[in-house]
Amino acid sequence: MNTKQLYQKFLDCNSIIDIDSRSISKGSIFFAIKGENFDGNKFADEALKKGSKIAVIDSNEINFNKNDNIIKVDDSLKALQNLALYHRKRLKSKILAITGSNGKTTSKELIHSILSTSYKTTSTEGNFNNHIGVPLSLLKIKGDTEFSVIELGANNFGEIDFSRPVSNMYWLNQIKKSQSYENEISFFNISFETELDQIVNSQNKENFTNNLDMKLLELIQEMRNQFKESYMPNELSQKENLEETDFLYTNNDERNKLLKETKTLGMMLANKFIKHSNSLSKGKLNLRKTIRKSLQNGGSLYSTVFKPRVKKKPRLILLCDISGSMALYSLFGLTLLFGIVQRFRSVKAFVFIDGLTEITKDLQKMKINNIKSILNNWNSFVKADGHSDYQRSFDELILNKKIVNSSTNSLLVIGDARNNYRSISEETISKLSKSFDNIYWMNPERKQYWNTGDSRFMDFQKVCESYSEVRNFNQLKNFIENINFKKVIK
Repeated sequence: MNTKQLYQKFLDCNSIIDIDSRSISKGSIFFAIKGENFDGNKFADEALKKGSKIAVIDSNEINFNKNDNIIKVDDSLKALQNLALYHRKRLKSKILAITGSNGKTTSKELIHSILSTSYKTTSTEGNFNNHIGVPLSLLKIKGDTEFSVIELGANNFGEIDFSRPVSNMYWLNQIKKSQSYENEISFFNISFETELDQIVNSQNKENFTNNLDMKLLELIQEMRNQFKESYMPNELSQKENLEETDFLYTNNDERNKLLKETKTLGMMLANKFIKHSNSLSKGKLNLRKTIRKSLQNGGSLYSTVFKPRVKKKPRLILLCDISGSMALYSLFGLTLLFGIVQRFRSVKAFVFIDGLTEITKDLQKMKINNIKSILNNWNSFVKADGHSDYQRSFDELILNKKIVNSSTNSLLVIGDARNNYRSISEETISKLSKSFDNIYWMNPERKQYWNTGDSRFMDFQKVCESYSEVRNFNQLKNFIENINFKKVIK
């Protein structure tokens, strides 16, 4: 089927595109997109059953029953991109493409705000700015739209958007994956006959790469400082009340003050958990013995007698995402974990990027000023490719028998649920829900961007007792105060 024929099918499906079988719009056309850890072809039948009118697939390995509603193409993603190009050529709308190294989202929002006062205008939703998001954005443009503002993401080193609220280490790790970086250190990839020469060469390579990394970090910081004003949204600008200021835009002195208060909040949360877990040490009231004992005091109930109870300590499990997209929010998250661990021992603390690492003992021995060392050693927590993988991280958590075998578990997660377009299986979500009595989630991303782009927060929202946007101290304080472990401990 050529693009023109596919476009007619697109129109027959009310111009609605779906790529996620878990959120299907009735009458849509479903494109089976492949990723590193998922294959949309496996969910084509499911999409049709849920209401999609047509499914576009590219698999030769999966057997489908004869179905006129399934269209086979060579490459589903390429077909989606060609469809978007064909649609774009037929539009009368003027299209403004926003790209560059910084300020794309802010510029997009400003331009859309201005144009929409006089024209029918649409723009990219959230951060749908990659090779999948841009075609989807184009295909959402209606025939009567006058202006469309489309954001285009950057992929190569020269186009990196240093305005993104991520750490400098994140950008360094992106650069280190580039071919240019590999070329710089390639002259050390030499084989020597003697072991001594090999050791000397290895040491020279390590010294060179360390110096190179330090220089790159300096350059990254310089570039980000140049454009700081252009990417700082108005709602994130400095506020008179420090507790209302976004963590990301605090200076060093403000940050240190808030970090100390964050530690105190962690200790306060630990005290809440201790208070309610202590009640587990008592069994049910022994009415007979209580009455007998009261007779010794003339019938006055001076004391009560409880039946013995086998005490199983409840556990509080803490998870903090330290991937690049979390930026400074990881530092505040780790400081909260630090405060909890210092006060309460029946707790397990983990960090994760693309896999889980326990840091409970590290936090117990650590001083508050050394918490940054965890983020400075970012590479030591990478398990695979260094990109966020919530699926793998939570699977590892669920497989931890010491945790899931505890009688009562509460889980506190600090993360943005951005999963680099990897899927989250329903089986993992179901097991997570069964493993924990209650799940509490603090998401540092602005609420308007939840479940856009590569965010998979919608998968976790349905199993959380409570969740909230937490990007400043007041939001953090309110979230901690509202946690009620009485609902958890039985």
